[in-house]
Amino acid sequence: MEQEKLKILYPDVTGVLREVEVFLHQMPDYLYGFKVSIDGSSLPGYASVENGDLFLKPASGRMVDLRSYGSGLLVVGELYSSTGERHYLDTRLVAEETAKYLSEQELEGLVGYELEFFMMRRIKHYLDSRRQLLYAQPVENTGLTKQGNGKYFASIQTKVTEVLGEATASLVKAGIIPFKIHRENGVLNQYEISFRPSPLLDSCDNIVLSIKTIREVSRAKKMTAVFMPKPFPEDYGNGLHLHISLWVGARNILFEDRTLSQEGRYFIGGVLQHARSIAAFTNPSLNSYKRLAPGYEAPVHIAWGYGNRTVMVRVPRNGESIEIRNPDASMNPYLGIPAVILAGLDGLKKKIEPGDAVELNLHEKQVSPNKRRLPSSLKEALEELMSDYEYLKPAFTKSFIEKYIELKMREVIAERNVPNVLEYQLLEHIS
Repeated sequence: MEQEKLKILYPDVTGVLREVEVFLHQMPDYLYGFKVSIDGSSLPGYASVENGDLFLKPASGRMVDLRSYGSGLLVVGELYSSTGERHYLDTRLVAEETAKYLSEQELEGLVGYELEFFMMRRIKHYLDSRRQLLYAQPVENTGLTKQGNGKYFASIQTKVTEVLGEATASLVKAGIIPFKIHRENGVLNQYEISFRPSPLLDSCDNIVLSIKTIREVSRAKKMTAVFMPKPFPEDYGNGLHLHISLWVGARNILFEDRTLSQEGRYFIGGVLQHARSIAAFTNPSLNSYKRLAPGYEAPVHIAWGYGNRTVMVRVPRNGESIEIRNPDASMNPYLGIPAVILAGLDGLKKKIEPGDAVELNLHEKQVSPNKRRLPSSLKEALEELMSDYEYLKPAFTKSFIEKYIELKMREVIAERNVPNVLEYQLLEHIS
């Protein structure tokens, strides 16, 4: 009989999803007190070689059962130092502190999310000193290479339906509830799954488990789910849109009679005020900024509007939540979601007005050069975070932010040293 396996998942401070696989003698009825030792010196910035012992514990009893796919039981984890205290770089701790801060204000934050991704039959990539290669084989060969292909809300491929049906069924059993699946605009088989709102910390856990579950089930079915922000040139990017509401008891303070309230305006004002530094957490990869470009429905300008999908902050007409459209799945949810909410709370505290709602298509209309824009690179976002982080203090320590900037800047420096294929094409006359 095959042993039970428990996979404990935890995103590190750079956003990489780490996992430890533990063999169990039987299906655990509960996980209280369970822990596993790990080498913290192998994680960037976490511990020195001579003092590297850290401990990983399941953070909750919520498990996704993927045993029938060979992936065991999935659970999110929390990180402890050898002295038994939570490690200061445990990113889940940031979300816990944000939830605690909300509670102290007698508030509860609910977060829904939309996951966008491509379903590929196969994808390979190589990068070394002598070759660069990206090979992508879609599930469906459309023969189309340009946007505007009419795939939005088109029928879902039968093989993809099977994969997504089984993945979402596994999530539902774990209490992670999707309510809508549909084709997206991307030519190479792009899809979107929308999930019902949950309390802040639960939603962060659910995002980690959702992405991992979809990837594992896809792999078992000989497919690859690609959540990368901008995986293919001249095709739509993948977003991770957040739908946020703030509650006092049974009242959503961001809306009144399904209309944006004054508190809702202040919340948006805070998000827009800090948008450029928030991007360091909501768009934390080099690839993120290839998605944040005009023409593919990703936001570029720091603006808000009713039902307007060309702005960063959209207020849906249903009067239930405020949508933040710039995040992507490279975001560590334990950092990105708290950053957005703390910015909104700063707007409530300081009564920051967001200005007028934008009704124009900002991708098509001539925009004033004075209009604030989201950062155009990870470096630019990190530089904004260096000078704009006071609003994060209820949950982010200064040492955490400094270490985060240090580690992410290494990625910026690494990119500078790697020429790419496009440069060879542009410099063909001398290459």
